[in-house]
Amino acid sequence: MSLNRLYNIFKSGRLERADVEAYGRSTDSSAKNAIEQKAMNDSFDADAMEGWEELSYDPSVMANLDKKFAPAKGMSLLKIIGGTALVTSAVVAVLYFTVFKESSNPIIASNDDDQTETPAPAKMQIIILDESDVSLPEPIQQMVQAPKAEQVQAKQISKEFQEIITFHIETPKLPIQNLPNINPLPAHQPEIVKDHKAAKEIYLHSMKLVDYRKYREKPQIRTKQLMLTGTPANQEDQYSVDEDPVWRDVNVPYIDYIDKSVKIFERGNYKKALTRFETILETYPDDVNANFYAGICLFNLREYNKAIAHFSKCLGGKFSNFDEEAQWMMAESYEKTGARSKAKALYNSIANGNGFYANQAQEKLN
Repeated sequence: MSLNRLYNIFKSGRLERADVEAYGRSTDSSAKNAIEQKAMNDSFDADAMEGWEELSYDPSVMANLDKKFAPAKGMSLLKIIGGTALVTSAVVAVLYFTVFKESSNPIIASNDDDQTETPAPAKMQIIILDESDVSLPEPIQQMVQAPKAEQVQAKQISKEFQEIITFHIETPKLPIQNLPNINPLPAHQPEIVKDHKAAKEIYLHSMKLVDYRKYREKPQIRTKQLMLTGTPANQEDQYSVDEDPVWRDVNVPYIDYIDKSVKIFERGNYKKALTRFETILETYPDDVNANFYAGICLFNLREYNKAIAHFSKCLGGKFSNFDEEAQWMMAESYEKTGARSKAKALYNSIANGNGFYANQAQEKLN
């Protein structure tokens, strides 16, 4: 990826390293709160602050990566800005970095009373960035987020998940009526039943998910990751050698990938979350988790027709865990597009179904 491309992605960032350093040094709660509010104005800055927390708000630990991407001489201002952007994105992923273990103990050469110690190689830091941490597909990048008042946010979804559980515990199911036995099927002809049932669930960041570890053998997501290596400035010496960033194709365990995706969704970064859910669907097109949350992201990005397509896949998939929510969101999406007759048909179906959204659907019809 070109540095010019990185500049276009990250040029809107407002949190500066001076703010981070001031936040780490300051004991004034009001000053800290001002910096926190500044970070919360942008989801990328909010993620970055979490990464800086792991580094004790000390920008000097990134000095070596700064030199790699923005040396003092021989590089244009645009490349310097782009390199700095990549370093900043590395901080966002610092929660996921690992550190090589130090090599074996220093070798000590002895000659009578004189002892000299060979310096150990400097400890390297490895920071792993997912593709969505660095760039977003252009169509998603161009989407416009709806005002918060029009969004379906994670807090609301989590609350409704719990209310739906309580509702079904406390509300008796409608009695099954016996239909007249008219022209019964021959005994030898089997009844055709659609395979659509509730699956085992798991909750991550208060978000409901089908636990696909129960239904897939070692589920993994194929994606790209960028590996950044560097030596902290306070450990840098003549023995340290930094490698160039390398993109690589990797298989990430499904549960790890969906966990990070839902966390990003929960923070309201819908473009980045959508990119990750679409990556899951490249491997598992019928994944009910990715379809449902991608639909919510698209709804919040005012892409209502695309949202409808994802909610429809939830209803037509193998598992029924998101049926009530998906049907309701599909009706809401149709209403947003102006397709009132389709929305009304769905509201009617919901109102007559004695489910959690029945009363809300009836209000829409009144």
